[in-house]
Amino acid sequence: MSDDDRIDLEAWEPQLPPSDFAERVLAQVRAEGKDASASASADAKRDASTNANANANAKRDARGGARRWRNATGIAGVLALAAALAMRVSSMPDARGEAIAKDRVEVSIGSRARAVLEPGAQVKWDGDDVVQDRGDVFYRVEPGARFRVHTPAGDVEVKGTCFAVKLRSGSARDGQTGKIEDTDMKMRDVKSGVVGAGLTAFAFVAVYEGKVAVSHASEPVDVGAGEGAQLGAGGVIKNAALGAGEKSFDAKAAANAAADAPLAQANENLVSQVNEYRSRLETIAAQKIELEQQLKKTEEKLAKSADGAAPRSRNEYDLSRDDWAELAKEGRVNYRMPCLEGSTLDQSHLDKLGLSPQDVPAIKDAYQQSSDRLWKELRPMCATALGVSNEIADKIGAEQCPHLIYEAAKKADPEAAAEAHTQAAEVRAGLRPEPGPNDKVNPVLKLFLLLTGANKSYEGELAKSFGPDEAHRLAFSDDMCKSTHGWGGGKKRDAGADNK
Repeated sequence: MSDDDRIDLEAWEPQLPPSDFAERVLAQVRAEGKDASASASADAKRDASTNANANANAKRDARGGARRWRNATGIAGVLALAAALAMRVSSMPDARGEAIAKDRVEVSIGSRARAVLEPGAQVKWDGDDVVQDRGDVFYRVEPGARFRVHTPAGDVEVKGTCFAVKLRSGSARDGQTGKIEDTDMKMRDVKSGVVGAGLTAFAFVAVYEGKVAVSHASEPVDVGAGEGAQLGAGGVIKNAALGAGEKSFDAKAAANAAADAPLAQANENLVSQVNEYRSRLETIAAQKIELEQQLKKTEEKLAKSADGAAPRSRNEYDLSRDDWAELAKEGRVNYRMPCLEGSTLDQSHLDKLGLSPQDVPAIKDAYQQSSDRLWKELRPMCATALGVSNEIADKIGAEQCPHLIYEAAKKADPEAAAEAHTQAAEVRAGLRPEPGPNDKVNPVLKLFLLLTGANKSYEGELAKSFGPDEAHRLAFSDDMCKSTHGWGGGKKRDAGADNK
């Protein structure tokens, strides 16, 4: 700015802009932006006539001050100058801020810019760096240092100008070929402050005064007054005619919106499903809390009825190593198994368990996997113990085979069978190691290790769908289909005896 221009500006008595300043600016921009060249020509003729009638002004115009304020949109330039002067006398705005427009709103950005946000637009700024997440925004920037607008589609850099940015998202179809453009956005083009920006965002920059540099993962492209540019995943496309470029952009946005309609519907369905799942989880959580409260009350009653003994917080078949050690002393083996035939959980059981009908397939699959694993090992043991074929063992079934295997081993060697019986409890208590795959093992020990591990295997299958904690709760819940067994007849251990 020349010294004469600065003197002229300082001599101008500043006034605040009227309340309808933003609406007038936008209306004038839209009206004048369609034919910048014609407007510029009209301005030149009007200015020539004015200069002929005012010799004093002609001298100042010859110095170039008035020409710096004149632009392709004529009246829009005058309004922009008024905005610039108004900003000089207004109070200094915050250096950082954010605005989300429910209706059209005008905001000051930093110390030298003003923006008009259309409904739905969102911007946030830090000094002269602006992030426009979405929507349409008109900017008026007072001349000065570099000023940048970052969008998910690319960047706009200015030093002093009047321009607008229209931001859209969609499938980013090429307007000429109809092909889907590459949607792998170069994240270096989007500042880390951008949130919720679609990877297929594309934008249109309309320049009404001055010049801007538009870029997307490439060298910047200069766009002057009366010109526009489209930018997005395909780069920057400059439009020499502002009106034609904006029409092309709007048509592309409309085509993308139509193409994305099925995806939008699918997303809406997904949102509905998420809300349904969240609601069900909340119901399950409430049921879990209720069950835990009921359990606590029951345990308290049990404690009172047991002459002050500490209540047991676990299922009686959820045995610890200490529990197994006590069973070994008595020569006993207790265990719980999931139903071999699977389960048909009705709604009342599901409600008590805090489950939904959608959880039933996972539970049935866990039953089946556990049953198949158990029978794969039990079947040949049954056939060997009885001296029959595997097909005959199939007819006997998993419910009867354990009893027949135990009786056959006891008949062959009662002493060894009783010892193996107790050894199974001692293995579970950690008092002796599990036999290796090549060790010679009594059929009774092998049988009880298989049966006492069945519920653990079932719990592991449940954990694949429900997680370890929930799987453990379900595996020992009395509302799940199960069978419980207690076998006596093993050798009793005297206190302090060497059980190894």
